Amino acid sequence: MSAAMTKPISARSLEIFENLKQKSKHRFDTALHECDFMRKWPEYEPTEMRRDLKALHQLATESAVCGLNDGHLKAFRVMMVLEAKRAYDERLAGLFCEDWFDVDSPADVFRIVSGGREDEELSPKILWNILCRISGVSLEIIDARGLSERPQLRRFSASAAPTSAPSLTWLRLGRRPVPLFYIPDDE
Repeated sequence: MSAAMTKPISARSLEIFENLKQKSKHRFDTALHECDFMRKWPEYEPTEMRRDLKALHQLATESAVCGLNDGHLKAFRVMMVLEAKRAYDERLAGLFCEDWFDVDSPADVFRIVSGGREDEELSPKILWNILCRISGVSLEIIDARGLSERPQLRRFSASAAPTSAPSLTWLRLGRRPVPLFYIPDDE
């Protein structure tokens, strides 16, 4: 692997990843205890979930660029269900969650991401907010499909204080949004 493909990870970043790993482990244990549906994941046992979550967190601390495997993707789906449970609990407690989490329970999210029915998918509102909360990055989607009209801007926040998180911008010209990258000049 070339030197251009690796970069050192700061001690602060490692501390953040370790903290996230501990919180995820606690949230996973709590979800297994409180939500019987987590144990009903088709062909995916809790021990495998733990192993895959650990591998996903390990991937986050690697300084080299590498690909995702099926275990990483499964672990990410588990993280989505854990985040849905957290959003549901926050909504019940009257905390931040506004009106975006509008499903009846995290079991609905589980059913969709665990491979329920092919024709069923999460609404973009729920999907983007869960992804933002998992990553800690806010998103803006500029919907410019109607070029003769003014583009529509949708924001999804990673936290209760939207200004506290970095933000990524996506552009939607067709069916799916794509990341909009800005590469500054050397000036």
